[in-house]
Amino acid sequence: SVGGDFECPITGTIIEVGAYVDTAGTTNLTTIDVHLNGTTIMTTNKITIDSTEKSSRTAATAPGITTSAITAGDILTFDVDGISTTAPKGLTARLGIREG
Repeated sequence: SVGGDFECPITGTIIEVGAYVDTAGTTNLTTIDVHLNGTTIMTTNKITIDSTEKSSRTAATAPGITTSAITAGDILTFDVDGISTTAPKGLTARLGIREG
């Protein structure tokens, strides 16, 4: 398992999640799950980057956020659940939080 953590500096609502890579993978999807304090916030559609694509913005299936409330100090973990057959390189996660 490969991933990274982010400690949220503010209290608010998660309004967007996504990811991009420097070099696109080929054959099959790259799938990223986001966990809030150890529990997924995406119980249906996780972040996906399609084969030969560099961004989840163009994915065939948009990610679905099912838990969006976040508090300062919460830990978000970005877990790579699946990787294209020819792996992408340089993964960066994107997160939008509305304060308040």
